[in-house]
Amino acid sequence: MSFVNQFERAWNSPTIMTWMSYLTKTLSLFVVIPLILKFLSVEDISLWYLFSTIIALQGVADFGFKNTFVRFIAYTDNGSSISFIEIEDSKHPLIDRIYSIMRFIYVRLSVVLFLLLIIFGSLLLVRPINLSDNVFYSWIAWGIIIVTTIIKFYYTCYSNFLEGRNKIALVRRWEGIMSLGASITSIIVVLIFKNLIALVIANQIWVLLNVLRNYVLVNNINSKEFNSINKKLPFESKLFKQIWTPSWKSGLSGIMSTSLTSIMSLVYAQFGDSKAIAAYLLAIRLITQIKEVSMAPFYSKIPKMANLFSQNKLIELVKIAKRGMALAHMIFIMGVISIGLTSDYLLKIIGSNVDFVENDMWLLLSFAFFVHRFGAMHIQLYSITNHIISHIADGVSGVLFIISTLLLKNVLYLYALPIGMLIGYLGFYSWFAAKYSYKFVNEKWYHFEMKSSLIPFSIFVLYVCYELWFFQ
Repeated sequence: MSFVNQFERAWNSPTIMTWMSYLTKTLSLFVVIPLILKFLSVEDISLWYLFSTIIALQGVADFGFKNTFVRFIAYTDNGSSISFIEIEDSKHPLIDRIYSIMRFIYVRLSVVLFLLLIIFGSLLLVRPINLSDNVFYSWIAWGIIIVTTIIKFYYTCYSNFLEGRNKIALVRRWEGIMSLGASITSIIVVLIFKNLIALVIANQIWVLLNVLRNYVLVNNINSKEFNSINKKLPFESKLFKQIWTPSWKSGLSGIMSTSLTSIMSLVYAQFGDSKAIAAYLLAIRLITQIKEVSMAPFYSKIPKMANLFSQNKLIELVKIAKRGMALAHMIFIMGVISIGLTSDYLLKIIGSNVDFVENDMWLLLSFAFFVHRFGAMHIQLYSITNHIISHIADGVSGVLFIISTLLLKNVLYLYALPIGMLIGYLGFYSWFAAKYSYKFVNEKWYHFEMKSSLIPFSIFVLYVCYELWFFQ
């Protein structure tokens, strides 16, 4: 294969382009974050990560519709069988009807998100903002974030359509380019202005540019199909019910999993001291960044796997799933080890105003996130069948998390959060999700995990043993 062909193959690979997208975000991890830690005060650092945490909670308002719409749009792709979707007699193509419902829903969800941000988000930020260097400009920054977040959320339809049509490589390629631009802009702004409001403005400009990017892509790359869609069909209740059933289950699971962890962090910010909050939020930010990078090999293949499932090509689907899970686990573990071994040293070099969390806290968080990613990938694999179990998995584990955290908080303080996560994830989430996944692929757990999680997990165990021995 010639170099040109190899380059073209990589350029159009969903996994490689997803990696590129996430890896460009590591510029933020290795350059932007150190600059923020050096030039911003502890209070503003805490506020910056609280802003990021609240923005991430927009998934609560999405309520599982994004993943559902991506799957349903993928089901309508050429050559796919959509026999499990009940189709009424209609003169309109199914893609038109799905897109019309998607627009209808996101208009109303945007209103819900606006109310959540303006009321509950603002209430949660009163204390942290009052502790910041400039209260007035901090509130201005929060107002800017609210506006840009609503605009981005409202136009989620564009990204849903592109991903559903398996344009993952295209979307991630442009995400990577624009993420690089956003990181460079943040570096310049932090070095020149050294304040929170300038950093927020710079980042939110790129949020709007990303919305514009998706608009351009759907109206150019997919212009013939996208522009031919009738986007204003009457609301179709029967089709909506088929979309709603898996969506609310995914939405509930989102609230009871990653969103619940973020909410608990926000609640802690109302009581803890600024330095402890900043250290914990920094650790959460770093491990979240590692998690996002590690997702690429598996999550970039979900539209492809959904399409294979609709064509009843299960053997090929399982091979892709195992390979994606194995690589995702390995990237996560190597990222965790790298940060764990170098964080204290690097923070001292840059003269950070924030310390890193204790070593045992990092191990607990890493293990909790690993167990969650294990279960989450199995849930995503099984969700390809359009039978959603995530609401049960996350609902039960979420209750276990809340109860255990509340019971332990007066004894273990901040450590109650990762231990509560582990109680929920190990106690129910991970094994419950995997059980359904193994049944779907018709394999014993040891056969499946031998090729997907055994090696990465063994490396993590060795790392934990090393850390416990070295720091005893």
